[in-house]
Order: sequence, then C-alpha cells, then structure tokens
Amino acid sequence: MVSLNPPVSQSLRQTVGQQLHRMIIAGELRPGQRVIQQRLAEKLSVSQSVVREALLEMQFTGLVESVDNLGVFVTSLNRTMVVQAYEVREMLEGLAARRCCQTTSLSDIRELNDLAQRVYELGLSHRDRERAELDRRLHDRIFELAQNDVLRRLAGAYHIVRLVVLRDFPHQQVRDDHLNIVDAIGRNDPASAEHAARQHVVRARQMIEQQISRDGFELPIGAQA
Repeated sequence: MVSLNPPVSQSLRQTVGQQLHRMIIAGELRPGQRVIQQRLAEKLSVSQSVVREALLEMQFTGLVESVDNLGVFVTSLNRTMVVQAYEVREMLEGLAARRCCQTTSLSDIRELNDLAQRVYELGLSHRDRERAELDRRLHDRIFELAQNDVLRRLAGAYHIVRLVVLRDFPHQQVRDDHLNIVDAIGRNDPASAEHAARQHVVRARQMIEQQISRDGFELPIGAQA
C-alpha cells in the first residue's frame, strides 16, 4: 500500500496524477494495458473518483487514452506518435532553455552542472534506471527554472517519449549536450541555449527513429536524453 501525504498546497488529485505518471514511466503500467481504477484506488489509498479525475487530466499528456465503453488504457506506441512528440519536445525544450537565461542564479547553474555530471556517472556505472530518473529530473528542473507555468503544463504533452528506451545510450554525447545547454544558460546567451537544447532533442529523436526502424520498441525505462 502506497501512503500519500500531499502538502496542503498540493491537491490529492495532483499527487495521484504524479504517482500514476511515475508508474507508467517506470513500466509498472505498460502501453496498451487497461487501467483498473478500483485497483489503483486501493493501491494509492484514495477514492475511485480521485483516480478518475487524475486520469482525465493525464489524457492531455498522451500517456493514457479513453476508449468508449472499454475504459482507460495506457497509450500504445507507434512511430508517428513518438516522432510527433519529439517535435513538440524540441520546441518546448528550446524555449525553456532560452527563458532560463533570464531566471537562473549561479547556484542554479551549479545544480544543473552537478545533475549533468551525475547522469553521466550513473550511465557509465550501468545504473540505467537511476540514470533515466535523474536525466528526467535535469530536464524537468530546466522547465521549473524557466518560471513559466503555461510552458510547464505544455511540456506534459511530450511525456510519451519517455516510454521508449535507447538500447545503446551515448553517454558522452548526452553529457556534452547537457553541459553545452547549461554553459549557454550560464553565459546568458539565449540563442545558443535554445540551439543547444533543440539540437540535443534532434539527436535523441534521430537515434530513436533509427532504433525503431531497426528493432522496434523496447519498453520501458524511459527515453529521455
């Protein structure tokens, strides 16, 4: 039984949504799997109505979809959907990096650099699940530092890209990409920050497309790069 104790400022529905999001990204709920609301409500110690409301909000992210008369399912993947999600991600990550040039402090830059280095070290140690989680944290942190609530909400629309795994993860390239983004933000260079962020996503999309063409989908731990 998972215990949920959200702070006063955070609604129970949002907390349940975060738990469901984590379960999908972690592969506890698989693409194409039906989401049993009663079972989830018992697992999370909440009412079915709270789970239902959270699932309604999650449909916007593309991670779940409602099928008439059948229920709610974790979204199944196809190449077109993944490529489209990466196209959205490219634009939003670029904008987030650009905005960070206006909003980050020196301590924020140190934090981002530390995260980038730790992602790299975890990758070299083959601690893939921890690496994927920390990689997501790095990108999420950039969106937080951008200080644009609308941008953060829109970013949820590309979370489906995290359901595809890169089998051969280019740790050095990813580290260099991350550090280039952070360096441009630290130099207060919006154009370079946006370009570095977008190029990072383009490279990830190209690698994913090549892998899908060659081997199909591999699920989960998350495709974030």
